[in-house]
Amino acid sequence: MNKRWLIGLCLIIFLGGCGLMEEDRANMDEKELPDVPAFQDDFTREFMASREEVSDGYYLFESKTGGYTIPFLEDGRVDKIYYERTDENFEWVMYGGENEKITKTPYTIYLKYGNPSIPDDSEILLSSFENAVDYDGAYEQIDHDVFTHYYAHNNYALSDQQSSVYSFFGLVQSNDTNQYVRYQYQVLCEDEDGCDYNVEEIEQEVEKMVTSIEFNREEGGD
Repeated sequence: MNKRWLIGLCLIIFLGGCGLMEEDRANMDEKELPDVPAFQDDFTREFMASREEVSDGYYLFESKTGGYTIPFLEDGRVDKIYYERTDENFEWVMYGGENEKITKTPYTIYLKYGNPSIPDDSEILLSSFENAVDYDGAYEQIDHDVFTHYYAHNNYALSDQQSSVYSFFGLVQSNDTNQYVRYQYQVLCEDEDGCDYNVEEIEQEVEKMVTSIEFNREEGGD
């Protein structure tokens, strides 16, 4: 798998008949589906909850745990090799594409869902980013009605020293249950001198996406 794929990650009201049942997705002619990678890729289509966009360029992703939904970029493909799930209480998803919404460059998004029987401390959940994205700074915290959002961003060079990654990452943690989604949204820069990306605009796009998460389950696992 090449570097561009590895590096280069709205609330909706469900009306009767809008969601795609698993058997419907399996039997549907590809010509009836939206002509975007999220639906044309067989594995990714398994996560799509509706053929209707939730906002421009986004469709609704539904976790196979049944635990949450989140807007999903239309050109994204879920990597089946790196997909992991343990019952209904843990899931790891990696997806990416070649056309990030703001920069129009390769991107990768990582989503980790957890619903433990004992709540995890936010500081522990955030500490994993120290190694993953070489970050040990402070996080912004925004309190919402049903969850708390912690986030930060940085950029770092890849091992070839000719490319770098602009990384936006954080944690959306339910205020009422033990559920959380930890995320990384990474945009590739292939210019060794750096890229003139509008970081604030990307950050706003990421914020809009992750704060559209809806948690669906209430009880933690064993």
